[in-house]
Amino acid sequence: TGFAPGDRVVSNGPHADVVRVPVNLAARIPDGVSDETASFTVVAAIGLQGIRLANPTLGEAFVVTGVGLIGLLMVQMLRAQGCRVLAIDFDDAKLALAARFGAETCNPSKGEDPIAAGEAFSRGQGVDGVLVAASTKSSDPISQAARMCRKRGRIVLVGVTGLELHRADFY
Repeated sequence: TGFAPGDRVVSNGPHADVVRVPVNLAARIPDGVSDETASFTVVAAIGLQGIRLANPTLGEAFVVTGVGLIGLLMVQMLRAQGCRVLAIDFDDAKLALAARFGAETCNPSKGEDPIAAGEAFSRGQGVDGVLVAASTKSSDPISQAARMCRKRGRIVLVGVTGLELHRADFY
């Protein structure tokens, strides 16, 4: 298994004193990594998988809709990847964090239009991709994602939203 008694490990198994998971769902925590930092591993992996699916490249314009914990981690990973990022959320405090991480921001609760913000952010070209990390029953985040993307732009849903899709938004 590669693990020894006393190793610090992280896994995506259920929270318990003793957890049994397949070896591919556990990783040893390196000595130089604090427990606090290691606690982000599983949630960061969710965001990382969404980013991998979107396949961003250096200099691309990406939107992260919903900047809770996973969305904020995605903002940081996209910035580290060399992408420009627009963060969309209804919470000013979360948007302030996203801005500290280098994102431009849009708050629809203040009357800001996400589609217009995406258009301006992409300099009229349409964004290269949208990562939706929002949690809502509304289908608006997906509809907005389709409407702000360029042709062949990528949309990845890692959150939970309504999926009442309108064909015209995607063509």
